[in-house]
Amino acid sequence: MPIEFWIILWQVLLVIALVLFGIMAVVVTIGGAADILRLLKTLREEHARSVADQHQGDTDAVS
Repeated sequence: MPIEFWIILWQVLLVIALVLFGIMAVVVTIGGAADILRLLKTLREEHARSVADQHQGDTDAVS
């Protein structure tokens, strides 16, 4: 096989690998951002619930 074949083959494989890497980077970034937003929402809800429970406990102790 001529050397030009191998040069073209490796160039094509390099381009394919770079395109796949770019696609995966975008997918992981979007998925990670969604996970972080879900985490922050959960933390806010738990904090609000904790504050409400703590406030409820303070009211019961005063009564």
